[in-house]
Amino acid sequence: MKIITALVLATVATWAHAHPLKAVESALHKEERYAQFVDVQAPGFSLADSADRAISLVDFKGKVVVLNFVYSRCQDVCPLHMVLIAKLQSMVNTAGMRDPVRFVTIATDEEDVQSTRAIMAGYAKSYGLDTRNWQFLYRTNAQPPATTRQIARAYGLEFTPAGKGMQMHGVATHVIDQSGRLRARFHGLKFEPVHLVSYVNALVNDDHSKH
Repeated sequence: MKIITALVLATVATWAHAHPLKAVESALHKEERYAQFVDVQAPGFSLADSADRAISLVDFKGKVVVLNFVYSRCQDVCPLHMVLIAKLQSMVNTAGMRDPVRFVTIATDEEDVQSTRAIMAGYAKSYGLDTRNWQFLYRTNAQPPATTRQIARAYGLEFTPAGKGMQMHGVATHVIDQSGRLRARFHGLKFEPVHLVSYVNALVNDDHSKH
């Protein structure tokens, strides 16, 4: 399996490097039904990581960001989304892109900050995430409970409280380029991971922040 994965990623890296970004988008548009390509300024955010350090979108300037939202107490689709994120991160890092790519997970919980951070602290271990280029963000104690739900809404996702500690929501994995522009949404859980990795690779090689 490791040999097959390495061969696939080597092919992806060569393909993405050899074709302009728009050509990669055109190819994926035909092959990946769950990909939506855009080119708009990504909604900003200012939150805190698990160590209560302030983190804003501008802090990731110069990096390609793979961003997703989860309700940390979800027992249904969110764990599956995190399994997918872990797979994407493994593929990206195996392809030699750990340094130029950052994975960010924002929790949309409205429960108290400390308990949510405690839950998210276990995510890295539970899903095998590499904390060298993945981090969890959540609101600070001073921010309103709905802060991260509002950020998710700005990205086109609704997380609606449904009682009994549940939130109804959709699923999307967002890709932001080095200059802070939202470039793609991969909707749901059925897209081919190699397609997102191909697109990330194309952005890394294109490096929009230098244009």
